[in-house]
Amino acid sequence: MAPDPGALGSGLGPTQHGTGTWQFRASLTQGFGFDGSHVENHGIDVNGDVIEVPEHNHEVELDISRVLLQFDYTFEEPWGVRWRIPLERKSRVSALGSIQPGATAEEIEAMERNLQAHHATRNLTGFGDADVLLAWHGHDWGKEGATFALAAGTTVPLGRTEENPYAAGDAGEIHEHIQLGSGTYDPLVEFFYSRPLGDDAFLNSFGKGRFPGTENDEGYRAPRTVDLGVGYFKPIGAFGPWEDAHGNIALLYQEQGRAFWDGEIDPNTGFETVSASIGISWQDEDMHGWTLSLVVPISIDTPDVSSGVYEPGPIFSLGVGF
Repeated sequence: MAPDPGALGSGLGPTQHGTGTWQFRASLTQGFGFDGSHVENHGIDVNGDVIEVPEHNHEVELDISRVLLQFDYTFEEPWGVRWRIPLERKSRVSALGSIQPGATAEEIEAMERNLQAHHATRNLTGFGDADVLLAWHGHDWGKEGATFALAAGTTVPLGRTEENPYAAGDAGEIHEHIQLGSGTYDPLVEFFYSRPLGDDAFLNSFGKGRFPGTENDEGYRAPRTVDLGVGYFKPIGAFGPWEDAHGNIALLYQEQGRAFWDGEIDPNTGFETVSASIGISWQDEDMHGWTLSLVVPISIDTPDVSSGVYEPGPIFSLGVGF
């Protein structure tokens, strides 16, 4: 999924001032129409053996929902601890398409068996890996009113993992490519910087990195991921019943490296994407801070040897913090 635009608002910023204070943020992110379609020329016969069949497409589309809960605790100003727990639902729909003319009924049946073995229509729901980080922040960095925050830590492997899908696929067995977790403790680093522009606007930027270095018990090593973003925030006046709303526009970048199975590259991984975001933030009468954003992909680039990488669609995000 593309970078969380909420990170440009409060998701990576400093916690509330004062020793012993808590801050909570929850966000709901919904991504639509992630396209994982690809060309295929294999099927599975009635005996369960993998065979060659006429060329056709696996038309695969994925919708992703994520609820992310974040807790920040300042144990001694300016130091704090940050926890994140994601709950995800990935809804996949798949079908055969663009079947070459002349394919027999038996070959089409073999194509369908192969489709169902690789990426059947289904919903995958569960926790992703949690994050635990030590956080620090400082003020007036480079300019009066500027804020800088830095955090480092690790993931905690809560998300479900799968067995090697390529070994299962070669044997004609049902398998799953989508991992909800990595099965390993992966180092994390992130930063946030906010700088005033003029009398009332701000330029916010962030960066996040996850750097897996070990394989899990199934021989899987998750891909390195790097997220970057820069956004412009400016007051826009009233929004509904609230008077102090801010509008924002942002440019987001995400790079996913290659995952590995038993030392071999996972061809379903690896991409770079650039997205644009537009959003609004405001405070309600209870002083809860809200953000609403839309992310639209601009470009995506994948390695030449990649196949079946999901290209992102539009993403909506609603967050609240207090």
